[in-house]
Amino acid sequence: MNTGSRALDHPWALPLKRRYPGAALCVVVALAGSFLAEHYGAPALVLVLLLGFGFASQASDERMRPGVDFCARPILRLGVALLGARIGAEQLMAVGSLPLLVVLTCVPLTIGSALLLGHWLNLPRMQSLVAGVAVAICGVSAAVAVAAVIPQGKLEERRLLGVVVGVTGLGTLSMLLLPPLFTGLGFSELHTGLLLGASIHDVAQAAGAGYLVSDNAGDIATLTKLLRVALLAPLILLLGALLNDRSSGPADHPWFLLGFVALFALNSLGWLPEELRQLLVTASGACLLVVMAALGMRTSLGAIIAQGWRPMALLASLSGLLVLSAMATLTLYSS
Repeated sequence: MNTGSRALDHPWALPLKRRYPGAALCVVVALAGSFLAEHYGAPALVLVLLLGFGFASQASDERMRPGVDFCARPILRLGVALLGARIGAEQLMAVGSLPLLVVLTCVPLTIGSALLLGHWLNLPRMQSLVAGVAVAICGVSAAVAVAAVIPQGKLEERRLLGVVVGVTGLGTLSMLLLPPLFTGLGFSELHTGLLLGASIHDVAQAAGAGYLVSDNAGDIATLTKLLRVALLAPLILLLGALLNDRSSGPADHPWFLLGFVALFALNSLGWLPEELRQLLVTASGACLLVVMAALGMRTSLGAIIAQGWRPMALLASLSGLLVLSAMATLTLYSS
């Protein structure tokens, strides 16, 4: 018994002892949110985030804080690194030239517009960047991936959570409204699927909206959406290099990008066994759930509401711009 006690007091074990209570609470909240999502069909990341809000007072306890802080930053970076196993170069080649042209036009236009509109709305530049990437690429996953490469202290967590909540709500609304809009405007099944894949934030939402129209539209929507997701890899590398060139020192360099690139390359070359790839994708999702729990605990709903109408106005404007630009580029390139 004394030997075990002495082992727990060993220097290497002290960080684990300090982090365990808070980290365990984050894991429990993540599991609870996942259980509710499976039974009620709601987005797991949002449910975990909302549950995390309810444990804000516990997370402020001195015993919990080291573990919650650990889940909010290092686990976030680990989850983003593992995202590389979900993205492969074959996604770039599977959808043909027309979706590629539409996506390569709309994504940079949306991100650039986010920076301009955010400046006009007097929002922090990093919040505008995260919002733009979330709308342009793949919602919550893109938001947390960009947040991971932003040097610590440059983006308030309440602002990241405002983007997460807003982009999820707008994605759900888009899934319901856009299919009848595009079909009502006379677009073919092929073009409707392409527009849904180019306009809706989340992969599952884009695929679901497409299959509401037809199986063919669902397939095209899914492939187009995956093309947007594939752009996350080069974008994160670019942002990691640009943002950390301006940081205070080499300690801020996002080491996890090496893991992201390695997994992306292995997946693209087909060198990841399918069982291992699925395991890594599942682990990445689990990490992001734990991160959402930690971020929810560290932020109050009042702090998000206190941001006012401007963040939501930015997200809504960008979502509308993405739809309009997708329609315009599709019409231009297919004529």
